Amino acid sequence: MDRTSPILDALTTRIKQRLLSATLLQPERSWYLHELAKHLHIAPSSVQHELRLFASAGLLTRRKHGNRVYYQADTNSPVFRALSELLLKTAGLVEVLKTALEPLAPKLDLAFVYGSVAAGEERPSSDVDLMLIGRTPLSEVAAALRAAESEIGRSINPTVYTSQEFLRKVKEGQHFLTSVLETELVFIQGTAADLEKLTRRSPGKTAQDKPRRAARPQRRRRAGPKRRKSS
Repeated sequence: MDRTSPILDALTTRIKQRLLSATLLQPERSWYLHELAKHLHIAPSSVQHELRLFASAGLLTRRKHGNRVYYQADTNSPVFRALSELLLKTAGLVEVLKTALEPLAPKLDLAFVYGSVAAGEERPSSDVDLMLIGRTPLSEVAAALRAAESEIGRSINPTVYTSQEFLRKVKEGQHFLTSVLETELVFIQGTAADLEKLTRRSPGKTAQDKPRRAARPQRRRRAGPKRRKSS
């Protein structure tokens, strides 16, 4: 599922929230239609009309280059700052975390938000609970999230597992992980299908886990029939 906000849900549609989050929270980036649709996992036909609407309202700039039309946040809009701040506190969390974790993406299999923020039930003092599965150490994750914490105005609590460790704990029925997996999740990297695929895998065996075969006893050669000495 996507990060939702009761406040923005009352004001506008989910697709519009996601489009505004992607464009306004990365004002230095220009997008062409298919690129943005792929980024948000939305059909291009659902994106085109909304982008034109935002451009005509002065929220985005529209620039044509060759056969492509690019859209970018209009930072000169009188509502740019206020709308960006609103998105940061609501639906824009996913975009902020995606940007923060982008340098670590090759080392990550999955990253998702859980807890009250994922469920849209957070309070002003609520932290962002973030789980990461991959090969990146916690020290690198903490460093990457510092700027994101300042940007969203909330503390981020990361929990990091390797895929083998995560799978082993799930198979063992660890209460914390089984409880998390039963709640609503907001995916920053990967999808619900990727998580399901991971949890269905068998834990990988190391060389130490492989059963050792007992050494076979050496076979004795049978003595042939004794020959009689000729007299």
